[in-house]
Amino acid sequence: MSTMINGFLNVSRLESGKIYLDKQQFDFNKLLNEIIEETRFTIKSHALQFEQWQNDTLIINADKDKIGSVISNLISNAIKYSPKGNLITIETNIHDHSLKLSVKDEGMGIDKHDLKRLFDRYYRVQTSEMQHISGFGIGLYLSAEIIERHQGKIWADSEIGKGSTFYFTLPLEA
Repeated sequence: MSTMINGFLNVSRLESGKIYLDKQQFDFNKLLNEIIEETRFTIKSHALQFEQWQNDTLIINADKDKIGSVISNLISNAIKYSPKGNLITIETNIHDHSLKLSVKDEGMGIDKHDLKRLFDRYYRVQTSEMQHISGFGIGLYLSAEIIERHQGKIWADSEIGKGSTFYFTLPLEA
């Protein structure tokens, strides 16, 4: 319940211009590892695989809490929308002066028509398989707003029956 309320409050703050970025330098890989370990501790239903192409410390200038919430949201969605026991793969790499993170699941997949609206406020994919899954369509919207305010990009690829991959990039020099 508190997650839902916080989500709606964040949408309200965002739309009124009251969400500010508190940018600071931090180790992205350390944050990612902390989130993955926390998820492994609380979720036993899925196998998490972390492939890190940049093994060293990776210092970025961003709002650590907000970037952490984006990562947590993408992992949480992968868990929520894929069958128990399936693999969730998290990868990071560096390309064209940007950090790229991907979260891949082996879930039901998303229709191409729905992919276009996935990051719209309050949009939820409407299928019979997803009726039992709770949500309000604000997590991906907030994630997109946060990434875009960091001059990054966020998108998804998906195929019905084969799963989805969500990506975001963040500039290394910001």
